[in-house]
Formats: sequence, structure tokens, C-alpha cells
Amino acid sequence: MRLCTLFAMSFALALHPTAPQLHQYWHLDPATSQHVLCDQCPPGTAVQHHCGAHGPTVCSPCPERHFTEHWHWGESCQYCTSVCKEKQLVKRECNSTHDQMCECVPGYYLMVEFCVPHAPCPPGLGASALGTPESDTVCEKCPSGFYSSTLSPTDRCIPHRDCSQLGLKMLQPGTSARDVVCENEALDCSGHHTQCHTDTTLCEEAIFQFLSSPRLASVPVEWLLESLPGRKVDWKNVERLRKTCSPQQQILHLLRLWREQNKDQEKLSRLIQGVSHCERKVQRCAGLKNLTLEDLTMVMGSLPGVRVGEDEVRTLVHTCPSQQHILQLLHLWKRRNSEQDVGKALIQGLRRLRGMGAPRRLLKSLKRISRVICVSSMHRLYEKIFINMIQDSTCFKSKAYND
Repeated sequence: MRLCTLFAMSFALALHPTAPQLHQYWHLDPATSQHVLCDQCPPGTAVQHHCGAHGPTVCSPCPERHFTEHWHWGESCQYCTSVCKEKQLVKRECNSTHDQMCECVPGYYLMVEFCVPHAPCPPGLGASALGTPESDTVCEKCPSGFYSSTLSPTDRCIPHRDCSQLGLKMLQPGTSARDVVCENEALDCSGHHTQCHTDTTLCEEAIFQFLSSPRLASVPVEWLLESLPGRKVDWKNVERLRKTCSPQQQILHLLRLWREQNKDQEKLSRLIQGVSHCERKVQRCAGLKNLTLEDLTMVMGSLPGVRVGEDEVRTLVHTCPSQQHILQLLHLWKRRNSEQDVGKALIQGLRRLRGMGAPRRLLKSLKRISRVICVSSMHRLYEKIFINMIQDSTCFKSKAYND
């Protein structure tokens, strides 16, 4: 067998004593009936005329929506992929040297030939490696001192709080699926609250967040504390916020405390009346009854940012009257996502809920709430009031500081 192979190779060399070099090929010239060594065509082109007695190889560019990726001696280019498959988007457009490249949409990855959702990590496990268009989420059990309470393909394990650093006592130790519970968390910014709140104020949070974003967020909280007119807020009441809250959260709490301490001031009453009117509208829009746990979980799953765990939603259902469920759910979400805009989050959530087949009355209710909170004229009015008050302290001359 080996002798036959060697004989065949020797015969081929005798016919073609010159071996083809890189990017060359043998071609039978029909005009002379002789084999000639031709140059291949580069990527982006195809052979228009093979080399021969008339001259070298002639290459022509690939037509539109056609390509060739490598050097070759073919007389045609390949046709570009026309459309991407379901759950795919175009990562790179087709050109003369590359085919159109598709990849799975965010939240999905390619398995065999189909895009499938990234697997969520259950409570107690966090995402150690986020999913990509080519790979699934990698989940790992939260190590000691860390936890994850959500069912999410993106949330990582986060550390338990240290109650002693907050000046609090620990009531319940944390687990891999639940944070530590500290005593007296009224001003805590972590947002782990499941009891039914009577002071849910989404409008106030939206307004104060708007105020603190462009104009006040860059102001040190100490300076703002001294600059606000009217009665001063006792720093002892907000001192521990510096240990647990972001600068923006500190400002939100400070504005709330300041508002409560100066609510009898004439100019500030306009703000309080406007907030109260907004809150009454929100409560009317949110007063849906007989929502199921599945409905509330669907709402929470549609909102961006850090999600409230299903166990906390279940506790809410058992604790609060049914007409308060939506309002309380948004309150819990807001405490976990203090940097997020409530109105924008609801608009984003509505787009997702429509695709999830949410009940029509639920969609209508959330749409009304987002409209109430997103009234830009209201935000501009309150911004003007606050900035004017800070710039002109004479409007509070009737009340002595620290009265």
C-alpha cells in the first residue's frame, strides 16, 4: 500500500514539477490543454477569468450582499445570511469579506441553534459569572457572610450588614438567602422591610430625588444641613445615615426631616399641599383589589434594578389590605432602588408586562400612577421653590432658627 502511495506522488510530481505556493492553484488551460499555476483571488473577490496563455488570473469584487472570507479559486461569492433567527439581533453587518453575524438578544444565549434565556440563580446563590450571548449564567452558593434573596440571572451575593457598625443590635442572623435583621431600622437605607407601611410617599420620593439629582446632589450634606432655611434639623437624627446611605439617599432623608420640621412655614405649605394631592391621586390609582401573588410577582419582575424577593412579596400579601398591595410593592422596590426614578421604572415595567400578558386593569393602574408621578411641571415648580428658598433665606424670617 505504501509503495502505491509513493508511486502516485512521484507520478504527480513528474506531471507538475513545481508545487503550488501559498495562494496559488493548478488550472487546466482549455486553450493549450496544459496545467498552469494560477494565483488565487483575495477575500472579497471571486475569479472572473482563470490564468492561462492570455495572462494572469482576473478577480472581480463580490456583488452586494455577497462575500468571500478567504483566498480561493472559486468563480462565485457566497450569499450573505438574510435574516437573524428568533431572539437574535445583528452583531455585525454583512460586507464583502464577512457574512452577517448574529447573536442572541440580551438575557439569552445560544444553545445548539436556539437562543434560550439565561438561567436565574435562586435565593442563596449568586451570579459568579454573568451570562453572555454565547454562555449561560454561572451560579455559586453565597459564602459565609454573604447572601442573595432574589431569583435573578444577574444579582451577585452581597455582604450581610454589620448591625454593630450601624449602632444597632442584631435581632436575627443572616443566611445565604436572607440579610441580617437589625433592631430599629427606621432610617436604614438597605430597604429590607416587609411590614405594611402607613407612610408610603412615592410622590415625595420622586420629587426629592428629582431635586437632589442635578442641583443638590453635589452639595455636601453638612453644607446643605446648615444652608436650608427655617428650623435646623438636629444632625444626631441623621448622623448614622452617613454610615449606611449614599450621598443622594442622605439628601433625600435630610429633605424629608427638614420638611417635617418646617411644615408650618407658609412657603413650604405649597409644597406639602402639592405632594399630598399627588399622593391622593396615586393611592386612588393603586387601589386595586384581589390581585394574586402571581400578579404582584410579575410586577416586581418587570421593574429594573434590585428586585424584592418572593418571600417578602408573600409577607406583604399576608400583612397589608389588598387595595394597598401595589402601593406597598412599589414602596419596597423604591427602598431597594433609591437611585432609580419611579416614573421611568414604571414605564419600562409596563413595556415588559404587556409582553407577559398582565391583566388589563393592572396595566391601566400602573400607567395612571406613572403619569401622576411623571408630571414634569410639578417637578419644575418644586425645584424653583427649593432653590429660591435656599438662595433667599428672608422668606423664613418670621420663624426663628432652632425654635
